Amino acid sequence: MNNSGVKIEAHLIQNFAPSNLNRDDTGQPKSATFGGFRRARVSSQCSKRSTRREGPMSELLEKCGAFRTRQLIVEIAKGIDKKDKPDDKTIEVVTSVFEAGGLEKSSEASKNTTTILVFLDKEALPKLVSVFRENWEDLTKENKKTEEASRDRVGQILFEAVKAPDIALFGRMLELKDSTPFGKYNMRVDAACQVAHPLSTHKVDMEMDFYTAVDDLNPEKESGAGMMGVVGFNSACYYRYALVDRDQLARNLVRKTERNNGQWVQNLTQEDYLGADEVIKAFLEAMVYAIPTGKQNSFAAQNLPSFGLFVRRQEGVPISLANAFAKPVRPQKDDDDLVGLSVEALTRHWGALKEVYGEQGVKSMACFHLQQEGRLNGLEDANKKSVEEAIKAVLEVGVQS
Repeated sequence: MNNSGVKIEAHLIQNFAPSNLNRDDTGQPKSATFGGFRRARVSSQCSKRSTRREGPMSELLEKCGAFRTRQLIVEIAKGIDKKDKPDDKTIEVVTSVFEAGGLEKSSEASKNTTTILVFLDKEALPKLVSVFRENWEDLTKENKKTEEASRDRVGQILFEAVKAPDIALFGRMLELKDSTPFGKYNMRVDAACQVAHPLSTHKVDMEMDFYTAVDDLNPEKESGAGMMGVVGFNSACYYRYALVDRDQLARNLVRKTERNNGQWVQNLTQEDYLGADEVIKAFLEAMVYAIPTGKQNSFAAQNLPSFGLFVRRQEGVPISLANAFAKPVRPQKDDDDLVGLSVEALTRHWGALKEVYGEQGVKSMACFHLQQEGRLNGLEDANKKSVEEAIKAVLEVGVQS
């Protein structure tokens, strides 16, 4: 069965109690204008970070995840010398190989850091250390032939060091000049996952909390607080959206990413998809349970989604449902609730899109919800009892519409 061209979408409605989940440079909750009204916003970077740190995704990355660093030269030198403070000579030799390859060291004399962040899987560091240790004697004698061979091997390791799930999902931008020895390797990884900025389904106004801290040892005759300040917050119901390209994810994980005249050089096998499906399952579950950590000690806004819709498409175009909220949701009656109205707007918009644009390659879909039975608007057949069952249903191949 041809199972290529699959994309998985996640659509979530999540209402948070008063909180400051993601701050801007002034410390206030991030926001954006959408549909002509101010909305609460969480950055996609924050959303992805909280997803990486949650449950199954965290466990997966603990075993085979990646790391970002500008400290690669020092870390390799530590591995060569087997001590926390490597010798200056060791750093000098490692630096020369990297700079000869095109990955330059920072101009700050006191720091042995690279000019750019390098994103590598965890297996890369011991491999890099081994290259230097195996050729150390010749490298210290500045043997040109050995230097070139070592540099090429380092370049290959940097090229291969992208099979970690987080790099495969979110991509890697490691731009090196084509004229450099490292530049001949395609070290860029196209992300298989797109994550939108969560936006509130309604307009929001900034609120401020004035707080004080009492000095417990203040003399009784002296009044006043030991400290005072203000912190911004809001309470918002967010629409969250993410998309995973299953083919791109599989290619990134097995490094079948070479193209010739715009066509893939290597075909994917069914075995190649196994690892991709494992990562997608972990990602979807982590996305549901991920909560940003900003100011949580002050607000404790630990609120899970009230509604989730997973969609599996094969061909067709992926579709965000954000325009369901171009007109902000607004309670009109005393018994209206923001969460239910948001779910109602989303499911009605889904139905309207289907009527105008057709199926657009939908092969299966599954939803879960908390007390939203009357708001599904045609999605009743896709309703599952739990998050686990909904994820399982959308990952299985089949037709369900």
